[in-house]
Amino acid sequence: MDKRAPTVKKTYNLPPDLIARVRRIFKAKTETEAIVLALREMTFMEEIGRALRATSGKFPHFKPLR
Repeated sequence: MDKRAPTVKKTYNLPPDLIARVRRIFKAKTETEAIVLALREMTFMEEIGRALRATSGKFPHFKPLR
């Protein structure tokens, strides 16, 4: 997690088993890092979904590298 990124202090009531699972998935050192990584992953997935919808789910034709 980038230590230089601005942050805000929030309090959430989250299921401990869910936090532990996310922490294992991302191999995060802290619960906060796990939550931030999970949020970043979800926003990335939303961006991909938006791009796919914008192209009607069709990828451009790419030439093979070889």
